[in-house]
Amino acid sequence: MTWSLNEIEALARKATRGAGYPWGLAEEAGRAARWTCAAGWPGALALSDVLTRNDGAPADTLGPQSLGEAWSASGGLLCPIVTGATLCDLAADWAAGRSVTLGPVAWPLLLVPYMVWAADRTAAPLSLGWQDCTVTRADGKTLLHDPGAALDCTETDTVHLSTTDARPGTVLTRLYRAAPMPQAVALLDTFAQRTYAPETEASRLTGAGAGLSDND
Repeated sequence: MTWSLNEIEALARKATRGAGYPWGLAEEAGRAARWTCAAGWPGALALSDVLTRNDGAPADTLGPQSLGEAWSASGGLLCPIVTGATLCDLAADWAAGRSVTLGPVAWPLLLVPYMVWAADRTAAPLSLGWQDCTVTRADGKTLLHDPGAALDCTETDTVHLSTTDARPGTVLTRLYRAAPMPQAVALLDTFAQRTYAPETEASRLTGAGAGLSDND
């Protein structure tokens, strides 16, 4: 079954909110899931796993403890949702030549959209690398350099972000629909269900349909 990118974004946004993230981060997570799925990457699976890992974890343990040259989380793995938002907020720093090393971090592919948005905000070419994979954003194009199996990496010890000289690479193509794994969709839907108000007697009587009355 294929999904439109709008459907994926909406489900991912609700799921992230249902997992307890603030609405601002949930909106960005929805966009990140959409971006990665449009790239043909397992964005829905990545997000569902991140939400599952972090369910119930204190928010202040998920992001970088400090914003120096190396970022780490007190809770163990950096959350790519919280960390990605911080990366994007510091776009001007990366454009000015600052670099940062992150790790350990869960699902580094989810950091790529935030790197792309930071690069586009400043028009500075940026590069994000982990294991043997490097993804570069330059001149409005996303370039892949030997991504291999790193795109399916559930966690990695080190991710490096820096400005870069534009160099040849495989230009990422974009899809208009995606086929997320059913188990990932089921997990996201479970989290999304938490955003719905429980049905009450009053809501049944005032909602669509006849309620408990007989209109025949």
